[in-house]
Amino acid sequence: MTDQHILQETFDSLPKLDYIPLLDAILKELKATNTPIFQLSSDQNRLLIRAYDFADKIATENKTLNPLTQTTGIRAATVNFEDAAKFCDKIRQIQELLKEKLNLACQPESPENILANICSDLGEFNQKKEDLPFNYDFNKQSPFTSKRLTIENSFTPNRSNGSDAIIKAHHFNIRFTGLADFQDNLSEYIRHHINTITDENSSERQDLNGLFNELLTRPDSSLNNLRSIIDQEALPRLLRDLKIDYLEYLKKGWKKTHSNANSPDLTLLQTLINRLKIVIEYVNNPNLDNAHYDITYLGETVNLRTVFSQSDAFDSLPIIPDYEGVIGESYNRNSNNFKEFNLGIRLKLNGSVSAYNEKSSLDYHIAEIDPTSPRHREYLQNSHKAKSFKTRVLKNVCLYYLIFAIDETGNTPDEEYNPILQFEQEVLRGFQSHQTNPEAITQLLLTIKNKIADSAWEVNRKVNRLNSFLQDFLLQKTVLNYEQKIVKLRLHKDILHQKPMDIINSQNFFKINLDDDDTSRSRSSAREALAYLKVGENQLSQDSLASLEVTFTFDDVRYFTVEEEQKFALRYNIDGIKALPVVFYPIRKLNAEDIKKTGKKIKAHPLYEEHFQQQKLIAIYYNITDLRATIFQDNQSPEARIYRQVFSLLTYLCISVCQNLLKDQNLFIPIFRFHVQSTVDDSEDEKYLKTLTRSLAHILRRDCLANDQGLNTSEKKNFNYRVRNALSSLYSLLPKRFKFNSDFKPQLDKLAIIVVSSWVSDAVWNEPDKNQRISNIYGEIVLIERDPDKPDVIQINNFKTFSSNEKHEQLYQKPTVIRDEITKLYEEKGYRHFLYVAKAPYSRRLGLIRSESDPDSLFFMSETVIKYLKDGKPDLKLYPIFMDTYPALNLNTKNQESFYIPDVEELKKLSNDPSQRTKVFLNLFTGVTVDKKRTIFNSVVCYSTLLNIYDDDHTKDVISGLLDDSSPLQKTILNYILLFHFSRYEKSYNDNTNIVLKLNPYSKLIGDEGLGTLSNFTYSPKNINFNTLAFLTIVRSAIYDS
Repeated sequence: MTDQHILQETFDSLPKLDYIPLLDAILKELKATNTPIFQLSSDQNRLLIRAYDFADKIATENKTLNPLTQTTGIRAATVNFEDAAKFCDKIRQIQELLKEKLNLACQPESPENILANICSDLGEFNQKKEDLPFNYDFNKQSPFTSKRLTIENSFTPNRSNGSDAIIKAHHFNIRFTGLADFQDNLSEYIRHHINTITDENSSERQDLNGLFNELLTRPDSSLNNLRSIIDQEALPRLLRDLKIDYLEYLKKGWKKTHSNANSPDLTLLQTLINRLKIVIEYVNNPNLDNAHYDITYLGETVNLRTVFSQSDAFDSLPIIPDYEGVIGESYNRNSNNFKEFNLGIRLKLNGSVSAYNEKSSLDYHIAEIDPTSPRHREYLQNSHKAKSFKTRVLKNVCLYYLIFAIDETGNTPDEEYNPILQFEQEVLRGFQSHQTNPEAITQLLLTIKNKIADSAWEVNRKVNRLNSFLQDFLLQKTVLNYEQKIVKLRLHKDILHQKPMDIINSQNFFKINLDDDDTSRSRSSAREALAYLKVGENQLSQDSLASLEVTFTFDDVRYFTVEEEQKFALRYNIDGIKALPVVFYPIRKLNAEDIKKTGKKIKAHPLYEEHFQQQKLIAIYYNITDLRATIFQDNQSPEARIYRQVFSLLTYLCISVCQNLLKDQNLFIPIFRFHVQSTVDDSEDEKYLKTLTRSLAHILRRDCLANDQGLNTSEKKNFNYRVRNALSSLYSLLPKRFKFNSDFKPQLDKLAIIVVSSWVSDAVWNEPDKNQRISNIYGEIVLIERDPDKPDVIQINNFKTFSSNEKHEQLYQKPTVIRDEITKLYEEKGYRHFLYVAKAPYSRRLGLIRSESDPDSLFFMSETVIKYLKDGKPDLKLYPIFMDTYPALNLNTKNQESFYIPDVEELKKLSNDPSQRTKVFLNLFTGVTVDKKRTIFNSVVCYSTLLNIYDDDHTKDVISGLLDDSSPLQKTILNYILLFHFSRYEKSYNDNTNIVLKLNPYSKLIGDEGLGTLSNFTYSPKNINFNTLAFLTIVRSAIYDS
């Protein structure tokens, strides 16, 4: 079923979009203007697409063109059309007009001949020296090795002292028990509370009991909303406190392994621990009401009790632990009802912050709270960012003061000093006084900033010393003891109203309004509720409405090499591939004098002129100066929205018209973009360019091979190195052949890898039914085939991508696009074995309520979906797998190799789910640290599968293919996964250097930098999301599925 058919049925609860006036404006401009959208160079080697000129003109002259008329309560609006058929018809009209314009630009030659000339045999780029524009050494056949590891942790009998370990990781296990009793205890306490505050047989008691009974049965009641908040936030909220416990764990470990227990550096660690505890005690003070913690900056009020009760309360500190990556998760609904999580731990150590080229986290946050800094002023002037920025400034300036303030009289050592009194006098009162003028507030911020940044408090020196101390300690090989602790997570009774009339008048037992239909106020209330969640000792408490027992452990895990290793050889297979390069590059307008000298009105970026101007390619320019000054000055303005929509549409349709003329070729479209500042630059034009090229590459890959890559052109340092890595990344999807340099012989002729994810394109905030949403489901297919003539050789082809806009209810029931792709491979190419990689079904919820994110909801991996995908294919083997990463430390800095653990029994040491629902079956590690300035940590890839939730036949398939160590099939599939990671390597290597595997080959699809995240931008002051990929998906459907 095509996207057009799916979207013919629009939903009344979703906002309708009418793009027809905008599409008519594009048609009008294409017909009327003297500016050609296609322009061919005089030597016929370069085709210029002038989409920028059209997008800029339409955006600046048609500000009232808004496909969306409704703006209230909308979360996302992209493809829920007023008339989908009319939209698709207009798209086809634009496409036909573009074909005419291309014909005109190519005369007297045919467009087919012109495009054939612009294409190059990929072999023409095959050069020993890897350099711009597209030269790369495809002939190098670097050998590579992967070594096997074993694990030792607290469950290992007679474990070693760790001196031979090459990798270490600290793991955190946390178990919540008493889940089944939580609701009953909460209800029992509220009934007790009713009896305490009312008289027997009184009308008030009768009214309160009636209200409570009604709340119990209403799904969206404040009572059930409170349970939902605790279900979602209990673990993240608890982790705020347990960051202190991890620092305590390190402190104890250092004392046990060092004779000098009074190190001055250890005192710095103890001071940090003490100050974090002081902050928690301060906001938990029962003698202070909420209003006491209210502070204001330029009209924005923040409650410190609320912000310091959030899970991320301490994350802005330069040194703080972070619990990262889910290694495993188990759940038991039976009598010993519990939920258990296994997490990795990464210690933030004042690393660099790339977004603003700050050398350290400390420098970054000092610049933010400095009212004289350009960044501070820029955020305050941005109407869409100012509100959240003021909140961030208030939180961070208070947190940094409380953590780093000293007794300026010199009488009290830092580790003993309590800064609360000084804080309330100097900071709290300053931000609370309504009489304080803005100049006084600015001076207060500046004073605090100067104390932190200058030598008065010696913050920089102390942070650097603590950083070095912790780094040295973490990289030591001595094994720390296993540690276990039991605490109680309590919901404090202060959340309840104490007067019957307050409850009756508000129809709410709680001081916080948890019934609010307004999404913003509802989220604010949820944040307030977290202040009533307290962590305390494992004992009875009279102040608790309900509680959960929490057991947590820290474990020092070590990894050791064994004799076994795998050796391979790799080479590119580029025979017969034609390259059609597409380059996005910036230009600037010339002044009158330069125009007179050169005879040109614009000048391209120097790198483009030096390396690309004589190359055969499709060129797409944009005026970065004008974009920043006008279009993206306000990134949620009508001009910014129209520009992005028009530029995205025209660039895709123009490239698609060219692509269709070469459909008989084995085509590869490398898309290259310039970043004039940094690849992590926060400016909207840079972010949009990355969004566009990533979305274009995905859509184009549905019909031919394509990939996108950016290059940071601003920094001269290591420029050649960045060029080589950029080219390596650009070519990472090309077909590759692998030879096993060992006795291993693969036992599987064909294996397909299907990677799936999704992102919402159309939704409202207060949705009565999530099934009313529209979501874009997208992914890629990788094919692995054994050479029929060479049984020790396999080839990996990045076959294609897919995307489809579907009703949300279809996603986790009958995802048609996935079924259709599997069916094609099954029927047309003879594939029977499929690795099915989807979003990990892990969540950080406790399972107190049933929801889409409940542990029994497995997204694309549910039994319903698996049956749907396999229906009518009795011999199809579908292996559901998911991947996560957790932090680890490379103890041998010279080690640049790749490692693997394929032993299911060995991996049980990391995560052993008693319910046998999940099984870890493969870990991968590389010794390469990606960004040493940011972190000393590496990552371990952790593959798991699902078990005992499918029927017996499918469970047997999973065991045979992924879990049975004695099975030749299992060994083959795990080796294929390993080679897939190697095939995506993105770093340039010398002939004598061992290639290192790509840790996360799915990063362009899933995760923080994945396609779903990148393809979205917000428009209008209401922060409505637009999904670029969903939009281009329906555009492609209009021209291909008509």
